[in-house]
Amino acid sequence: MASTVPYDPYDQDVDNNPFSEPSIQGNDSIQRSPRLTEDQQENNQPSTSPKPNLLPERKSDKYHLIVKVIGLERVGSLTNRRESPTIIFDVSTNLPTFRKQHHKNLKKAYDEFQLLFEYLNSSIPETFVPALPPSSTSFGINNDEDMQKMILNFRKWMDRICSDPLIIRNEELAFFMESDFNTYSPTHQTKSPVSGLRRKTLKQLPPPYDEVLELAEFRPLVKSIYLTSQDIQAKLLKMSKTRKQLSQEENAFGQGFCGLCVEDERYNRLYQRFGRVITAVGDIDSIMATFDMATLYDSLKWVVRDTYVIKEALTNRHFLMKQLLQVQQNTKLKQDNARKLRAKRDISPLKVDEAIRQLKVATKTEQQLTYKLQRVTENMLIEKRRWTSFLVDSLLSAVREYTLKKIEYERKKLSLLERVRSDVRNVDTQGGLSRLGRELLTPSPVVTPSQSAIQGDAWTADPRASHGAVNTEIDSQLLRSIDGSLGVIQQQSQSQDQDSNGAFLDPRQAATILGTSTF
Repeated sequence: MASTVPYDPYDQDVDNNPFSEPSIQGNDSIQRSPRLTEDQQENNQPSTSPKPNLLPERKSDKYHLIVKVIGLERVGSLTNRRESPTIIFDVSTNLPTFRKQHHKNLKKAYDEFQLLFEYLNSSIPETFVPALPPSSTSFGINNDEDMQKMILNFRKWMDRICSDPLIIRNEELAFFMESDFNTYSPTHQTKSPVSGLRRKTLKQLPPPYDEVLELAEFRPLVKSIYLTSQDIQAKLLKMSKTRKQLSQEENAFGQGFCGLCVEDERYNRLYQRFGRVITAVGDIDSIMATFDMATLYDSLKWVVRDTYVIKEALTNRHFLMKQLLQVQQNTKLKQDNARKLRAKRDISPLKVDEAIRQLKVATKTEQQLTYKLQRVTENMLIEKRRWTSFLVDSLLSAVREYTLKKIEYERKKLSLLERVRSDVRNVDTQGGLSRLGRELLTPSPVVTPSQSAIQGDAWTADPRASHGAVNTEIDSQLLRSIDGSLGVIQQQSQSQDQDSNGAFLDPRQAATILGTSTF
């Protein structure tokens, strides 16, 4: 008995193929509905649970890579020593891409690291590849501070590389570390999907709609950090140049005082000591300008590089989203063309086969781009949190180092100025200009170094007016290191605190203090 179900040669094709639609017959719907349900389940299986399979590299901690930077060398010409130092490091890993588990004293030039970074940045679009630290610091080459800072920066960079499971599984990393010194070149030449003038043009267009709000807000934030860091860098550079000019003027000013010669031995000694102190203060200002550049400027320079890489990676994601929209439109167009062919009475088999083939290719391309976009989005959400934490820690460390250096050298400057105080007192026992208008007061006693403490005027030995400020523990330690009279000073401090009735200042008291001379 012949079956009433018509023969459909495209029954095994994809579901969105218009030629595979079921015919409108009762037995046909009964017999074919289970089969269509199975096909739909197979086709919908990747879309119902894609997230567990998006990033299989992050599911397990099976592999590890440990890199320890142990040294740095600068050899060759002056330009080569500054721009291409040699990094020495040890490697320990269980990755199958490495030939050995342990490598000792590996040497790689900075140029080789740059080639590796460019390859990783173009071949792994899912992650934020850490930008390389600068090849030199503001300390200058061939000194201990520069070497320590460079080793610390490369240790941080290696830790970020080794903590990314997508990067360590890339076999190019093994080729890089196991190659000979100064012989590495990437095995595959990869390029950015959009580059040159076309990239600049597409970046001027508005970005596509982004369903992931966290990443949609992240790119403007990164760009703001990038521009703000560049602005701060320019201001720091200008401030450093001005401070170095100031130090030169201070040195000339101090040398001029050293050249003054007078008959009175007291004034002659005063001018020479004062000139030497001012010259030393100028040297300290020059050192402080260098530390400002080495602590804040260099840290911001690395932040600028990092934010640029992240900004471009997010831009590549926008390009991928635009490409997916174009592919989706192309797939829809192929479906419409197939439906038009089916509506015709006389259908050419060649045209039908070509339409089905194009529809299959467009559908497969759409699925691949959809999976790739989901994978990129999922990993960038993870990398966003990691990079934000790294940025906060990096900036806090830079500000802390800058502040400590600032305090250290300001204290050294004060200790230098303290050395000339006794010479000023020996010239005029009345206290000089600080005693102007107070001729009836008794002469000041001979000053001692302990007189420059918190209690009492450091220049006239007159008791300071209490400003309601509470002495800290650091002040007590400073006094204890200067002399052993901490007990007496604490008693004086307690009596002054009782007279001041607390550490609170209202506007009237502040105006009274500002109008009262503390000399």
